[in-house]
Amino acid sequence: MNKFFRLKVILPIILGIIIGGLLFAFGEYDDAPGMCAIGLSTGFILIMVGVNKTGVIKKGLLAPILLLFFAAFIALITASILFDGEFGDKPWYSAFGFVAAIVLLLIGLLRIRIYSSKK
Repeated sequence: MNKFFRLKVILPIILGIIIGGLLFAFGEYDDAPGMCAIGLSTGFILIMVGVNKTGVIKKGLLAPILLLFFAAFIALITASILFDGEFGDKPWYSAFGFVAAIVLLLIGLLRIRIYSSKK
């Protein structure tokens, strides 16, 4: 239980909540979805770093987990923007977001496969 209440665990989690929340709030206030995405990403990364310091995530799996989560995040954001009609008369521009998500997904899965084959 003590490994969860150390400063190197609590500090990134608290900073992730504060910084991510502030950036998200600033983005929402200025109607800037990019700033909201940066806030969510920054908060998520800092929280995951704090969780990783507890030893819950096995060594070497933090990067693949982050890649898989960001692949899902990019795919969902791209689909949301596409369904809202933000691309206008050029919906094929959404392919850039989906290709980026697929690349992140493949890299994350490859890293997990490499990790599991080493054991």
